[in-house]
Amino acid sequence: MKRNWLSLMGEFDEKGGNLLFLGKEVDFKTEQEVQKVASLGSALFCQRFAGGVVSATVQFAEMDDRTACELLLFYDPASGFFVTAGLGGGYNMFNIRHFDSKNWTYHKQFGDRVNLKAHRKYQVAARVRGSTVSLSVDGVDVTSVDLPYSLPETQVGVWCMSRNRITISDFVVSSTKPAAFVVMPFSSPYNELYADVIKRICKEVDLDVIRADEDFGPGIILADVIRKIVQSKVVIAEISSRNPNVYYEVGYAHALNKPTILIAQKSTELPFDVSPFRTLFYEDTIHGKENLEDGLKKHLQAVLHERA
Repeated sequence: MKRNWLSLMGEFDEKGGNLLFLGKEVDFKTEQEVQKVASLGSALFCQRFAGGVVSATVQFAEMDDRTACELLLFYDPASGFFVTAGLGGGYNMFNIRHFDSKNWTYHKQFGDRVNLKAHRKYQVAARVRGSTVSLSVDGVDVTSVDLPYSLPETQVGVWCMSRNRITISDFVVSSTKPAAFVVMPFSSPYNELYADVIKRICKEVDLDVIRADEDFGPGIILADVIRKIVQSKVVIAEISSRNPNVYYEVGYAHALNKPTILIAQKSTELPFDVSPFRTLFYEDTIHGKENLEDGLKKHLQAVLHERA
């Protein structure tokens, strides 16, 4: 695939397979004076990304207290909202943050930026799994955060700030399938619903899918469930049984603003707390199964293509 970059802001150049941010000093006018500040730049790569790892090698020609280079993990062209993870943003060595067209919100800050050095090649990698974003530098896991939202599929890139050149090389996008976490009792008829409908529809829309009883290994079960909810793109919950564990997990997903699809048998009377939420009702018939499959597929497709 041809490696295409598009500059959204600032001046970039491509040379020998590398992306160069041509930073410089620019005038910034305030009501009182004109200040000399570092220029900003952002560029998008042609490959789309819905989760996995974005990595690059970053080299700064010079360093000052404003120099930064971050991997751009999500960009919404309609609102200008974007999410970054990388080196030097703000007053720290490492950051995971977002910009909402007016202000920065810092989700994680770590490290003393005086340790960032010019001319050194930094291997920077950001991993996205559902709401979890982790940052590693030179093979060291430096920080991680659970965002209050999941990142929809988007094109990725870089965000830069500098008075001098920044070289970005070996830019690689390694996508993995987003995941659906299914919440339901582990008994009949829910086992059949999971195996015959939910797993198959998730596969059709290219989602990995798992229930808590399919997660093997040591650990605390509740902690594993919470981790799976956080790292999932969407939660699918069967709430007909009014099972306390199911409702606890649905509440946790809602607290995280996690996209949650509720399904229930048509005769189910929903409790007050859940009744305002859109629910897919189904009948235990062949026709009812077809309607559930169609509705679930449409809901999942909407979630996979929604904006943050």
